[in-house]
Amino acid sequence: MATPGESALALIGYPPGAARALREFGLVALGVPATPLPEVFSACQTLGFAGALLHPGVQESAAAHVQLDPDARRAGLTDAVSFAGGMHGTYAAPEALLGAVQESSYAARGAHAVLIGSAADLRLGLGLSRLGFKAVTVVADSRRDAEAMSRDLPAGLAAFALARSDAALPGLAERADLLVLTGGPLPAGLVQPYHTVLDLTGKVGREVERVGAALLALPDFPARVLARQIEHASGQRFRTDLLTDLAGALAQ
Repeated sequence: MATPGESALALIGYPPGAARALREFGLVALGVPATPLPEVFSACQTLGFAGALLHPGVQESAAAHVQLDPDARRAGLTDAVSFAGGMHGTYAAPEALLGAVQESSYAARGAHAVLIGSAADLRLGLGLSRLGFKAVTVVADSRRDAEAMSRDLPAGLAAFALARSDAALPGLAERADLLVLTGGPLPAGLVQPYHTVLDLTGKVGREVERVGAALLALPDFPARVLARQIEHASGQRFRTDLLTDLAGALAQ
């Protein structure tokens, strides 16, 4: 295989159609094997790839083999790697989500948010605490997990840590304004008509609408994530609106 050159992107763990979609968009991209990751990363660097985009299936295991930025380190995973001057991994999704909500119509300042998820997916929602909430409740599979996650919340913010099965959850949720589901099921009966719900799983929209609650839609979120991934991996910047179709193709 010819040396890809400095602007080429490696797609690790993606099906062949993903690299084809990137090439049709105008980027130089090649699919590479996903295992063994240390050797794959080393080969990509030797061959002159600028960076790599990582399929969700390899993001957690990849974190052990690269130098992580703060977002990636907190989440314990990386979705894009730059090979410039080493192997530097980032997790693009939290900043992309923060930007999407900031530019939405939702008024977050002074609101009480409930973040519901498990493990790494909750890390995605924790960055929203920088929006100016007055209180944040972190709900994980266990109270211990929720307490561990809540340690990353800003100092001075009223914070609560609960398990999904905690009897106190319905009462706290009743006083909340925004429910953010980052992963796993939505506890039954939690959503009320006055809530706004941000569903990052794409699975509870009908339930939210049936209750009469408002669904906070962020249609450009996947494109925002991809824009940050490409910029980190290759240094190239693209407008989010240009990446909508490409982000959809990579998600298939």
